[in-house]
Amino acid sequence: MQYTNKLNLPAPIVEAVKRDTYSRGEASYSATGLLRPPQMAALYDNYSDYISKDVSEELWTLFGSAVHLILEGTKAPEYVTEERLYCAVDGVRLSGQIDVQHIQPDGSRVLQDYKTRKAYGVMNNDSDEKQLNIYRYIAMQNEIEVSGLQVINLIKDWSRHEAERREGYPPTDIYVQDIPIWSDQKIESFVKERIRLHEEAANGNAILCTDDERWLRDEKFAVMKEGRKRAVRVFDSMDEAETFIAAQKDADKHIVDHRRGQPTRCISFCDVRDFCPQFATFKQENSFE
Repeated sequence: MQYTNKLNLPAPIVEAVKRDTYSRGEASYSATGLLRPPQMAALYDNYSDYISKDVSEELWTLFGSAVHLILEGTKAPEYVTEERLYCAVDGVRLSGQIDVQHIQPDGSRVLQDYKTRKAYGVMNNDSDEKQLNIYRYIAMQNEIEVSGLQVINLIKDWSRHEAERREGYPPTDIYVQDIPIWSDQKIESFVKERIRLHEEAANGNAILCTDDERWLRDEKFAVMKEGRKRAVRVFDSMDEAETFIAAQKDADKHIVDHRRGQPTRCISFCDVRDFCPQFATFKQENSFE
């Protein structure tokens, strides 16, 4: 990874960003690494020396790293912090660095993961459940009994006003969230399938990113009316849009604007998009620059 400094930020910030603390230890994959799209992970390994990013884009990653450093230096009774555990899965070595393990009176542990994020990330996230259950799977292989899973959300844009008016909004800026525990069979099947996909991608086989992994926005069909800048109605299908227009007295003044789905992650949040054949195909088919 190469870093630029387009905003001419102070050197201490630049050096702190460049000091990447992520590690999978002495393992082929980490718990968080398994959750990355296999194609993205393989491309990153192949083109890491050619990837460029500006340090200004890494501010909140820096905050997250700071939280982990604080935890690592903290000692408290009945808590184990920043311990990396290993296990073997179908001949592949897997690791997971668990932020905090809270030892219970019966000897079991509640695994906690600390996240520095926006409120939207708390309300619209399905990776936490997967990540924490992978940690549980690794802990189980190390003969650690896990009785609970939690995410400790540190919400950087929390609003008291929004908490009072929006259903599902985090009630406090430090929000402890209990995570469902999967069955042993479900998590073992999930881990093995993720490893299989990553191994396939690493060996050069095409494992295309799914629509969910690409953060694909659903395509929409907007009914536009002559003389109006905003859509009259927006529908999920062309049939619905055309049926609506047919029912209007001035149907001839309406048209349908087909708004194609956009892979938001590919366009704005993927470091390897310039090397991705799937994204290249999308750009060609959609005349996207």
